[in-house]
Amino acid sequence: MTFTQHSVSRRYGYVSLAAGAMITAVLGSTYAYSVYVPTLERMWGSAFYASLPFSVLIAMFALTSILGGRLYSMRGIKLVAASSMLTTSVGLLLSSLVELVISPLWLIFTYGVLVGTGNGLGYVPTVALARRWFPDRAGLATGIVILGYGGSAIAFAPVKTVLVGLYGIAVTFLAVGLISLAVGVPAALLIRDPPREVVSYYSKFSKKRAILPKRDTDPREASRTIDFWLLWLSFLLVSGAGLMLIGHLARFALSRGLGRAEAALAISLFSLMNALGRPPAGWISDRLGRFGRPITMTALFAVQALLFSLLALAGEDPLQIYLIVSVAGFVYGSTLALYPAATGDFFGLKYLSENYALIFTGWGISGLIFPALGGYIRDVTGGYEVALLIASAVSLVGALMCVYLKKRLALYLE
Repeated sequence: MTFTQHSVSRRYGYVSLAAGAMITAVLGSTYAYSVYVPTLERMWGSAFYASLPFSVLIAMFALTSILGGRLYSMRGIKLVAASSMLTTSVGLLLSSLVELVISPLWLIFTYGVLVGTGNGLGYVPTVALARRWFPDRAGLATGIVILGYGGSAIAFAPVKTVLVGLYGIAVTFLAVGLISLAVGVPAALLIRDPPREVVSYYSKFSKKRAILPKRDTDPREASRTIDFWLLWLSFLLVSGAGLMLIGHLARFALSRGLGRAEAALAISLFSLMNALGRPPAGWISDRLGRFGRPITMTALFAVQALLFSLLALAGEDPLQIYLIVSVAGFVYGSTLALYPAATGDFFGLKYLSENYALIFTGWGISGLIFPALGGYIRDVTGGYEVALLIASAVSLVGALMCVYLKKRLALYLE
């Protein structure tokens, strides 16, 4: 089949990448949740209850991503993007009633269920869209799109800290909801699916680099393979450490003697490196060839295991905490670029949104377990040291699983 230069133009692909980054930035504003934890802990008297809305958000995010992936396959990107932005914004606006409806159940519903559902509807389709526009640069393209998700917390952490300090948590939720509506809806109108000719043409370049599998595997068949469950379980384990830290970073920093402004800086540093870690990790894994993804994953997750052990032993030196948190953010950010690309390496592009949505539930279950676990351990022990050492151990197990994934990948590639 012959394609004209016009039919394979990716000019609008760059617009869609930018719109996708705006969408993920709206969704990523929810990552700066730990700013709320000290206030909620005082309001409800428990670190566990204060962290629970974030845990529920992560779980709903992952579970509804299955619906988002399915809707994307059936109806295209515009519908799911618009639904995602509206649901997220409404959830944030309703969360602003938290000081009137004081029960944790209200925030669990509005922030956990509604905002989590908005995340689930939009995130996986937007990531899958990036790889479909740029199959020959899969790691880099997905890294750019999800840069917005990690990067938005850089701005939102200090803004939320100031707003909470000046006006309270309710006004902060209201402001973030209005910003999300103003940014997200225009982005949903701009984003567009690639023509079939573009996907077919540029997929040929991927095949030359041997980073696409011999055939596309549908979700039912993929979920029956050991490789699917290795990807799923390793994602659950290695993302748990980062999610625990995201949910408690402000409270952890305060427990180490840092002030509110210094704690907000720690969140911003984590978020900055979380965002910056995504494109480079994807690009490096692309450049390493046939087994670039599992090689990169093994190395980074082993580093993460070391970092969380060091964080458990860290004293009250702000610079030490900033350094460890920054590198941890970089490593955590890489997971969100590497796993969607790795899913395509094993199971192909045709069913990528649906397959990755299923793999992504591992991340969601991790988010349900680890932030709440961190809060529970904080309540019981009075500190985060035990929780951080557990996060270190599971990161090491996840890294070792990626060693085996390298051997398994050879069975799939051409």
